[in-house]
Amino acid sequence: MKKLVAAALLGTALLSAAPASAQLLGATSYQSVADSPFNGQPFTYFYLEDLEDGAINTPGLDVTGGGLCITGNAGCFTSLIDSVGNGGNELVGHSIWAVGPITVTFDAVALGSLPTAAGLVWTDGNNPVTFEAFDQNGISLGTIVASPATAGFNGQTDEDSFFGIINPGGISRLTINNPPATEIDHIQYGLLSQVVGVPEPGTWMSMLLGFAATGFALRRRRRKLLLT
Repeated sequence: MKKLVAAALLGTALLSAAPASAQLLGATSYQSVADSPFNGQPFTYFYLEDLEDGAINTPGLDVTGGGLCITGNAGCFTSLIDSVGNGGNELVGHSIWAVGPITVTFDAVALGSLPTAAGLVWTDGNNPVTFEAFDQNGISLGTIVASPATAGFNGQTDEDSFFGIINPGGISRLTINNPPATEIDHIQYGLLSQVVGVPEPGTWMSMLLGFAATGFALRRRRRKLLLT
C-alpha cells in the first residue's frame, strides 16, 4: 500500500517557477497507488490517506475547506462519489469534497519533521485545476495549472490526476482549487531518506593514490627526523 511510478501526462499543465531545490510533479494520470511518482523512493516515514475507513486519521495531517465532507458518509453535502481504486468503481468508497479550495496542512511536531515529498489525487471538478505547494516558511514553491476534467461528475476514472511536490527543505501545506467545488483522494506524504552515493572507481583510485602519497610523505618526514 505504501509502495508507491510516474504516469503519463494528462491534459495540459502549466508549471510556475519553483526554487531550484524543489520539484513540482503533475498533472499525471493516477488510477492506483502504483501510479504514484513516489514509487520506489526511500522514505524515513511515509503515509497514504486513502479514506477507505471513511475518516482522515493519518498522523500529522489536517484537511480544511468550505463545507468539507467525506463522500459516502451520511450527512455529506454531495451524493456524488469519485474515489480512487475500488476495482475501478469510483462510485464505491470515499473521497474529500469541499466548496472552493481544499487545503492540506502538515504538522511538524506530530510527524517529527515536515515531509519533503507530498501529493494528492484530484478526482473530480471543473477545469482548470490549480495546485500550489508551500515550504517550511509558508512561501510558495510554485503552482501547477492543468485541465484534466472530462464530462460528468460521478464515477469517471480517466480524469484522476496526481499533483505533488518534492522539496528537501520541507513542505508545510498544499492547496488545490477548481471552483465551484473540488474533490480529492489519496493524500500521500513522507520524509525522503538521505542516500549517500557510492564513489565511482575513478574516485576510489584518486583516494588510494592520495592515501599512498600522504603515507610516503609521513615516512620521509619520520626518516629525516631520525637522521638529524
